[in-house]
Amino acid sequence: NPGAISSALEAAGYSTDQVDTVVITHMHGDHIGGMAGENGVTFANAKHVTGTTEMNFWAGTDKNKAFEGKIRPNMERFDMIEDGASVASGVTAMSAFGHTPGHTTYMLESDGQQMLLAADFANHYVWSLAHPDWEVKFDMDKSAAAATRRKMLGMMAADSVPFVGYHMPFPAVGFVETHGDGFHYAPASYQFMMG
Repeated sequence: NPGAISSALEAAGYSTDQVDTVVITHMHGDHIGGMAGENGVTFANAKHVTGTTEMNFWAGTDKNKAFEGKIRPNMERFDMIEDGASVASGVTAMSAFGHTPGHTTYMLESDGQQMLLAADFANHYVWSLAHPDWEVKFDMDKSAAAATRRKMLGMMAADSVPFVGYHMPFPAVGFVETHGDGFHYAPASYQFMMG
């Protein structure tokens, strides 16, 4: 919801007008619902970026109510990108197809450190990691999603790359460790900072 996004940004000391780039991982309603509202687009000064495959798929159907209301009327605001595209300094697109036809993750890099904005390649912090080959109801192409999960989890475990997963437990940031034939989620510790 655009109001919730605006409020959260304001609480952090920013306004929606200050956002210059918005990256969209995929077009499911829970990920694009805040893109526009009664007052128009939420981030009026921002370049909007998404994968070409994702945009083309949803633009070719009318089966996504959120897309029809939030994205289609604003498609001219979007830049389409491919796998490996640099969206901004230190932000690189990585194809992670399966959950949706053009689901895209983003590798964030700064001062030699990496973190993956993983979106919905894994939907459950136990089952999706322990059994990456299991089918998930919300994945549109189940075999592609399973292959993507195994590939992404293997890369993160091998390289000790932390990730932000949209449906992971609070604080939604963690690491991947190998565990038998699957993987295990190791959440980053969260400590209250008292000043």
